[in-house]
Amino acid sequence: MIVRTMMLLGTFLLLSGCAMFGQSYTKPEVRLANVEMLKANMWEQSFRLRLRVDNPNSRSLPIRGMHYEVYLNDARLATGVSDRAFTVPAYGSQHFDLEVRSNLWRHLGDLARMVDRQQPMTYRIEGHIRTGMFFSPRLTLREQGTLDPANLKF
Repeated sequence: MIVRTMMLLGTFLLLSGCAMFGQSYTKPEVRLANVEMLKANMWEQSFRLRLRVDNPNSRSLPIRGMHYEVYLNDARLATGVSDRAFTVPAYGSQHFDLEVRSNLWRHLGDLARMVDRQQPMTYRIEGHIRTGMFFSPRLTLREQGTLDPANLKF
């Protein structure tokens, strides 16, 4: 009898735990706030990407990791993963930095000319964000916009 009661109680706890971890979120907005070149040589460039996450939800949004690809003018700037964990408050925003490495050798001339001429550049960020723990949802990340070279730090 005690074993049955314990199994029944365990089942209820498991089901309520799944419901708690499976809560759905409205997709957060992720924007590229800045691109800063840290160092560059002929074979590899290092950048710091500053991203801003806006949480439109009435509860905090735990970010536990992400996979991303970043494009500037359709040239892939970076791809990678981040295990940096942070929480975006309810109806709030949070900035975070990603340090990425890339090889833009074949695109460097075009990008330098665009910066020199102060031509706007398009960007696109694609990937997935892992929220919470265990059975929590994985959010699809797909954001695009335009960067003004006058506002970038090089």
